[in-house]
Amino acid sequence: MAVDITIEQVQELLDSMGFEAPDFIIESFITIANGVDDCLDASNYPESTARLIKLYAVVLMLSSADVRKTTSEHAPSGASRSYQYFDDGRKQLANLLSNLDTSGCTDSLPINRPQNLVQFDVFRS
Repeated sequence: MAVDITIEQVQELLDSMGFEAPDFIIESFITIANGVDDCLDASNYPESTARLIKLYAVVLMLSSADVRKTTSEHAPSGASRSYQYFDDGRKQLANLLSNLDTSGCTDSLPINRPQNLVQFDVFRS
């Protein structure tokens, strides 16, 4: 019962977040995300959860591929365009994906997950 996601669904999610990405890159990441279908099926995720897992995985992979949104544009010819990159919402989306994908089906995908690093220094005297 593999759940298919579409370029349109990914674009709609990106649009709602204010970001954009070319269709050919989205299509390639969807193909990569489809590689976890067997794990999603074996984990008995409901269809809606499996769809969200794949959508969030694709968006997180895209975030490593220079996804950006235009934050301002000027013209009459002092031409200028400013962008914001995806880092702002990345940690929250990665946490949401981890909470949905309790079986770790997406762990093998090329997603740079934010790391929480705690360092302890021990001094002996």
